[in-house]
Amino acid sequence: MSFTFDHTRSLRPLEVYQTGIELMYDLAQRDWMEVVLAVIIQQIPGFNVLMMFINPQPPNLPNQLQIMHCVSSLYRALTVMTDGVLFCQLRSKLKIHSIQAGALSIAPVDNKRTVAANDPSLSMPDEQGPLVGADSGQLVDDADPKFVINYHFYGKSINSKEVSMGVVEAMATAAPFDKDSECKQLEAVSPDGGCGIFIESVPGGSRQIFAYKHATRALKLLYEKIIVRQRRFGDIYLDLRYEGRRFGELRMLKFVGGWRTRRMRWLRRDDQYSNSILGE
Repeated sequence: MSFTFDHTRSLRPLEVYQTGIELMYDLAQRDWMEVVLAVIIQQIPGFNVLMMFINPQPPNLPNQLQIMHCVSSLYRALTVMTDGVLFCQLRSKLKIHSIQAGALSIAPVDNKRTVAANDPSLSMPDEQGPLVGADSGQLVDDADPKFVINYHFYGKSINSKEVSMGVVEAMATAAPFDKDSECKQLEAVSPDGGCGIFIESVPGGSRQIFAYKHATRALKLLYEKIIVRQRRFGDIYLDLRYEGRRFGELRMLKFVGGWRTRRMRWLRRDDQYSNSILGE
């Protein structure tokens, strides 16, 4: 898997992360082995970022583009963008056993709105801000009002790119599992080790099992409705309730002192796939 960048077509990092997390959430709701039929497109209204997976192959051919390939490719693309500060148009051919199975494109929607390289909006907000002041609140999921999040900020601020990639890592970790199966525990660490996310079920509180769809929904709402909306990137605790009863919890913590995680460690579940698309 290789990437081609066009540095003349810059993108705003926060828009890239938000769109990438929205797409990763969508992928995590699908079956891991599902074949991509033609195209998957993600664009958030008002954002100048379009992400797209394309499967150009007829359905009767082998080595079809699947959801697991999309999760892997999106994760790697966002990691490469973050590492190299390469927030610009990206194209990639996705090959399985040397055969092109599809393509990934991350590009601006409107050429006229392409961001100049020195535009200050390219920087993530609050990257190394002061300690996050304690703050609590409640969020009700618009899609399912029975699902309620009580949150509490505390402690230290976290680099915003670490937070963003920590959420990406957690989503990718959940993606191989059936969204309706029970999520007893999920742990993820951002690729550079600065942000840890820990999610677990709380037994005995609710008749509703805490499933992977609830874990990924909590991650999406946490990032989109709480962290980004408030521009607060820091230690946070989430009390997750369904029909008023506690059934899960989520902690996001700042890691200090060289914590690192093997990138894409969740792909160990399928070594043959990992070797075929990543060349590892």
